[in-house]
Amino acid sequence: MAIVKEGNKVAQNYSGLTDVALMMMYQDGDHMAFSILYERHKSKVYSYLEKRLHDKSHLDDLHQRVFVKFHKSRHLYNKKYEVLPWLYTITRSELLDFFKKRKIETVEFNENLFSDEVDEDSIIDLQNEKSLSEKEKVAIENRYLKDKDFAEISNLLETSQSNVRKIISRGLKKLRIKYKGEEA
Repeated sequence: MAIVKEGNKVAQNYSGLTDVALMMMYQDGDHMAFSILYERHKSKVYSYLEKRLHDKSHLDDLHQRVFVKFHKSRHLYNKKYEVLPWLYTITRSELLDFFKKRKIETVEFNENLFSDEVDEDSIIDLQNEKSLSEKEKVAIENRYLKDKDFAEISNLLETSQSNVRKIISRGLKKLRIKYKGEEA
């Protein structure tokens, strides 16, 4: 592919390429390919982080760290997989590291419990939540804070995956009733 480096023509020549093709070029040292990938996905990553972290001072820093990690680990990318899910994996990993480093013991249930409008009342301290059983606390914490799947939680609680889903559902229902007054 011939690249003409005259102003916006470069971006136009790259814009028709798939994410996988751009990533392969980026792995080979083509930094314009990274620029196109960044422009395509920066708002998606920011939105993902924004839904889970509402402190703007940390949000911008974390967003930047995601793309630094993306850059540093580009050699690990395998073209058998799509770029965006790989980028979300990096994003989730950076977010979990952020929570762990700051020893955050709260979970924000923005997507599953509360509306999109999040305020201070939407932060729940699971360890001190008296309306939940110990199994519900463990299941909810592992699912939403530690991002574990149902199989992992099922092994941890020594119960079936179906039962884990019921435990989480019951716990979330209790929290909805307590914090939002919903009976659903």
